Amino acid sequence: MPCRTKRRNREVWLGQIKFQGRTYQATFQTRRQAADWESAKRKELEQETRTPTPTGTGLLDFFNQYLDHSELRYTRKVFKEKKALCEELTERWGAILAQDVTPEMVNSYLHEIGRSKSANRHNKDRKNLLAMWNWGSKILDLPSNPVAKTEKLPHDRAPQYTPPTADILKVLAAANREERIFLNCYLQTGARRSEIFRWTWAEDINFERREVRLGTRKTRDGSMSYEWLPMNEALYEELWSWWKTRPVKDTPYVFVSTSNRHYGKPFTTRRRFMRGLCKRAGIKEFGFHALRRYCASLLADTHKISAKTIQRILRHKNLATTEKYIHNINRDLGAVMDLLSEKGCHAGLSREVEEG
Repeated sequence: MPCRTKRRNREVWLGQIKFQGRTYQATFQTRRQAADWESAKRKELEQETRTPTPTGTGLLDFFNQYLDHSELRYTRKVFKEKKALCEELTERWGAILAQDVTPEMVNSYLHEIGRSKSANRHNKDRKNLLAMWNWGSKILDLPSNPVAKTEKLPHDRAPQYTPPTADILKVLAAANREERIFLNCYLQTGARRSEIFRWTWAEDINFERREVRLGTRKTRDGSMSYEWLPMNEALYEELWSWWKTRPVKDTPYVFVSTSNRHYGKPFTTRRRFMRGLCKRAGIKEFGFHALRRYCASLLADTHKISAKTIQRILRHKNLATTEKYIHNINRDLGAVMDLLSEKGCHAGLSREVEEG
């Protein structure tokens, strides 16, 4: 029932109702306005109690749970990629339930990315979203996967640059001793960039058996997968020499930073390393992965090693991946690894540089 009261030294009509233990008030100029407000407010509150609260997993909560899962399973680069996608979609779709995301919403987003960015970005985001909702269906019992009905865009990959042997020689010649040993670890194994960064003396280098261990997270569940490869004579000599003369001896890692800021810590990116070496050598710039492609091409083109054997060295799960590295389509791995050193095109360069 409205009543008269004073607010800021003037008389007003106070509308007031109590509902489920809470009091709601508002002031008006006339009694009629206050009475009408009381009636409308009570109906509004009664209607709210009759409307069921939506049940399900909020989109933001879904994204946060998936990112917690991803941070433990994937590399830092992949995690950041997934996090950026979640942040973009949270801003785009707002505070809705995960199960309310429709194929049309996903398709609209992907088409926009395909037009404004690239087909490659479209397919990458689609892959991440598909993995996200597959996880949500399995762990959070989401009723459906709206990404499953979307399709990949055709995408023609530009051929990746593989440096010629002459440029590899120039880079090695421009490198100092520490840089040359570091580079030869890639040239004698065909390793991925992070695999050498992770090397530790105790777990990954076995001088007695003359083997090195390489590990990757390129697995279905994101766990580490390791394989041992024979250590050819050149790599054995390089690593044994480095073990005896390494500048930082109180670290388990094979290669670490000697800068003041990161002293004794293992490398994670070394973005400027290859760029600086290529500039010093006066050649076209290439990165760590180009060294991996170079190893594959050297074995395939120069030594006519089969794609199946090169697949074992590069540790690809699928032969089709290996064939992207080489254009040709039979030896024990120990003998094959020697081809990357003494019998390879960059044979004996380390000795030549040191002697000359």
